[in-house]
Order: sequence, then C-alpha cells, then structure tokens
Amino acid sequence: MKSDSEDVLKALTNSTRRAIMRQIARKGSASYSEMMKVLGLDPYLMSGKFNYHLKELTEVGLIEKVDDEYRISELGKKAMILLDQVQEDRKIDKYGVLSAVLSLSSKQEVSLFMNQMGLVFGLMGTIFSIIFMGISIDEGIFGWQVASVFALISILTLGRSMIKVGSMIRNLKVGLSAILFFQTDWFLIRSPNRNNFLAVIISSITGLVLTILVIALSYSGPLVIPSLEAIIMMVSGFVSLAVAVIYIRRAYRHAELLEENMYEK
Repeated sequence: MKSDSEDVLKALTNSTRRAIMRQIARKGSASYSEMMKVLGLDPYLMSGKFNYHLKELTEVGLIEKVDDEYRISELGKKAMILLDQVQEDRKIDKYGVLSAVLSLSSKQEVSLFMNQMGLVFGLMGTIFSIIFMGISIDEGIFGWQVASVFALISILTLGRSMIKVGSMIRNLKVGLSAILFFQTDWFLIRSPNRNNFLAVIISSITGLVLTILVIALSYSGPLVIPSLEAIIMMVSGFVSLAVAVIYIRRAYRHAELLEENMYEK
C-alpha cells in the first residue's frame, strides 16, 4: 500500500474519487452497488472505470474494504477534513484575500501582523491620550504634557502602520477587501507563527491595560503613586510589554528559519 503524500494528493484530484469518499463518509460505510447507485453510474457501462477509482483510493490508503463494504481509513478521514477546509476557504475567500495572505512569505506575514498591531494600538493610544489630555487641561492637573507626548508617539505609530499596510495591500491587489485582513483566522489559525502571534497579542493587551489603569486610577484618586499596588501594576505592565517584545523577536526568528528551510529544499 502506497502512502506517499504525492500519491494521496493525486488520488484526490479526481472529482469521482472525491464523490466516492464523500458518499462513504456520509454513511459510515457503503457497498459497491450502493455507491454506484447513489452516484448514478451505469453498472454495465461504468463498472471498469469505477473499479479503477476504487483501486486508486484503496492503494493510497484513503479507503479500506471491510466485510464487502468500503470504509474511510484514518488517513482518509484526515484527507476529508482537508477537503472540507479547502471547500470552506473557497466559499469564504470571495475577494481573494485568503489567496493573497497565503502568498506572503513568512517575513512578510510577520510584518503585516506587526503593522496591524501598530494600527490597533496606535489608534487606541491616540484616543486614550486625547481623552486624558482633555481631562487634565479641564481640571488643571499635571499630566497633559505626558499625554501629549504619548499622543504624538501613538499618532506616528498609527501613521507609519497605515502607510506600511496600505503599501502591502496595493502590492497584493485586494482593494477594499483588505478589511478582511483583520479577521484573526489568518494569523491565529493558519500561520505557522500563530503561537508567537497569540503571545504577542495577550502580553501587549495586558501591558497596555495595566498602564492605562495605573494612569487613570492615579489621577482619579483610588491609586496613589508611589504605593505598593501602583508599583506592582507598573512592573507587571512593563514585564508584559517586555514579554511581547521577546515573542516578536521569536516570531521574526521563526520566520527566518522557515524561509531558510524553504530555500534549502
């Protein structure tokens, strides 16, 4: 029995074989005559071709014969999952976004992810800074200077990320459909770097939330600086951001290794 991946893929390229596998999978098992009847094949005219397809599927290990009935093998079950995923992707990818993302190199994927993070956090930082600046000026308290610097940094981050993402979108030629890039599927499900991306998201959000809480609570009254609670929150925030930086570096390194291995092959 052959189990080479190329043979499996070759067997799945034929629509009749895929229909046979789907029929078997739908019922759990199916006899020779049942499959021919359901598929609308003439047993007198098509039996030779049908036997050929069954033989191909059996030889590569996608189906197996048990007590005069055919069943999907363990390898066949994995192949069916892959086929369902491809079919679902075709339905989802109406605008060519998935195809565009999958065409990215590992380094380009990391770059797109980081620039999207820059868009999100740059926008959040800009909004928070402007709100805090307004509150500080209205109440005549110190802090608007710090908020203005933070707002400037956030605006620059937002602008740079918009330019970078815009450039990649133009190169990928997906137009306004690029809004679909913000779905998490691309980075947290399909990417080989998904674990690093998830760690970056969690640690970045944690660090940002803790930083905002320290500033907001210190100016509204409940938190006094320097107090033990404030120090713990600030240190935790800095540690979270440091962890994010570490995983960003890991993501870049992993992307480099993936591309090196690809070139070696």
